[in-house]
Amino acid sequence: MSIAASTHAAETWEKTIWNGEPAWAATHAGVRAVVTEARSRLIYFGAADGSLNLFNAPAVAGPPDASGSPPNWGGHRFWLGPQSRWVWPPPADWEHSAATKVEARGGVLVVHHPHLASSYPSLTREYAWEGARLRCTVRWADDGHPAFGMHVVAVDTPFAITVALAKTDQIPDGFVAARFVDPAPSHVLPHSAITLAGDHATVRAGIKSVKLGFVPQALTIDRSAGWKLTMHPGPAGGVAREAPDQGYLSQIWVGGPKDDLAELEQLTPFLAGDATGTCSSTIFLEATPPVASVSR
Repeated sequence: MSIAASTHAAETWEKTIWNGEPAWAATHAGVRAVVTEARSRLIYFGAADGSLNLFNAPAVAGPPDASGSPPNWGGHRFWLGPQSRWVWPPPADWEHSAATKVEARGGVLVVHHPHLASSYPSLTREYAWEGARLRCTVRWADDGHPAFGMHVVAVDTPFAITVALAKTDQIPDGFVAARFVDPAPSHVLPHSAITLAGDHATVRAGIKSVKLGFVPQALTIDRSAGWKLTMHPGPAGGVAREAPDQGYLSQIWVGGPKDDLAELEQLTPFLAGDATGTCSSTIFLEATPPVASVSR
């Protein structure tokens, strides 16, 4: 992997190359963020020297085809829900298109997606370091169709995460089966990928596929070499309507033995435009280096 060395201030976005793709990078406190123009997204988030990516991010972005199984471009994806409007795959504007324009505005990198699918509004991303966290915001115009934001962060396996449960009379298990297209099953347990301990659950990848929703919370996972990755929920811009998945909007997808990635996801409620007609969704990403590297 090739990431050009930085000679500028830590939070300044500068042009670079990532695995042959034109890109932009900014570094803070030993953590580097790289956004590629070819994939319209944050693709690398990890060690400043390029030695450890906390994301799942294939080196080559293969072209989509008509097989129904589009290539995995990895990194920080963003979709508009509900998924029942597009089933699979997501529109190419979001998933498999290069940015039409990328510009650095001070410490904010603005990425413009193409807009070829007239049935959906165009997306604009912003990436900016705010202290130790990288703000990841996506904006879109209210086009009159109810939509909610879906941040999807792809990470490598092995994967295990422990999350807090919020049990109610309506949600006695403390989590929900996230809905894709059809109504989600009312009963998930017992499930071989889920282990319960009091008010917490541990979910592991590589056993059996499942997608679960939890009350909004920071999702933290251990990575190799003592690193940790955390996805924090952020604010939603616009007028909030009803929430999908009963408001259990911090979500996790894990696959079975043949899957080499898992996903951390954060949803918003359905959103209508604000006074300017704009909606937005934000998460904050945080990479925690191992203690030894922090102390050096």
